[in-house]
Amino acid sequence: MVAPMVALADLPGWTLWAGLGALGIGLLGVLTMAIPRPREMSAEEAVQLYASGRTGTGHAMSMPQTDQLAAAKSAAAGLLKRNRSLEMRINARLEGAGSQLNASEWLLMHVAIVLVAGFVGTVLGGGKVLIGVIFLAVGAVVPWVYLGFRRSRRRKAFGRSLPDTLTLMSGSLTAGLSLAQSIDTIVNEGTEPIASEFRRVLVETRLGVSLETALEGVGERFESKDFAWVVMAINIQRKVGGNLAELLDTVAKTIREREYMRRQVAALAAEGKLSAYVLGGLPPLFFIYLLFTRYDYVSELWSRPLGYLMLVGSVCILGIGAFWMSRVIKVEV
Repeated sequence: MVAPMVALADLPGWTLWAGLGALGIGLLGVLTMAIPRPREMSAEEAVQLYASGRTGTGHAMSMPQTDQLAAAKSAAAGLLKRNRSLEMRINARLEGAGSQLNASEWLLMHVAIVLVAGFVGTVLGGGKVLIGVIFLAVGAVVPWVYLGFRRSRRRKAFGRSLPDTLTLMSGSLTAGLSLAQSIDTIVNEGTEPIASEFRRVLVETRLGVSLETALEGVGERFESKDFAWVVMAINIQRKVGGNLAELLDTVAKTIREREYMRRQVAALAAEGKLSAYVLGGLPPLFFIYLLFTRYDYVSELWSRPLGYLMLVGSVCILGIGAFWMSRVIKVEV
């Protein structure tokens, strides 16, 4: 006998207050991100402020913050201070995605999204805890997936514009400019995200960091092997001498050919990737659909021992299939 569906009105009174409390905490985190942030100083203003040694409250501290907002951010910052590895991983992902948030703000927003997703899932599911847990898991995963998507898109844009950037640098060096001046030319005339990254390189060099170290930082943030070759070529040229403009032009041609090959492979593997996404995503999405429309039918899976066995087996088979498809469509260039 299948248990009847639990209506929202039949739930205990404390569940409504707990849900409203979770929704309030989630909205507080969302409002934290929605509050207008003070204008950030440009790279030149940051260098001038650092060089002059002026401190104190300025424009960046002029906007008052509420006690609740300050307490929430300080709590998130305290948690990250006790776990430096987590803070470093979050900061690395945020920098790679080009986000203006810091680690504590991202953690606060992430917790807010998880709580709101869990509450919305519980309400939409008519008070069913399982649906609330599924939405809770989705709310925990989606922000990281979105951040990874932005990071991947930014890395691809960096790789596509790198050959043209090296060609522009080569032309600047041929015209008689120094390497630092050619980097400044990229800052003024280049495209994003290379322009902002090279602006950061100039700021770091003005603060005492060597040019080679600053350029290596760009390659590490984007995990670009091509740019690592560029930095290696610059280091070798500075040690043994030679025509840097001609060297950069040669590297640009090589990278352009590699990028052409990558696009060719991506076009050939596009159909396989789409098939893998459809085959891998259809079963869990259809299962979630059945939870909303045919809950009594699906609940048999966790009402009997055979149902548990079927769930475990289906998850294992789906995982093996997804792993196999990911290996088939992955091509290294």
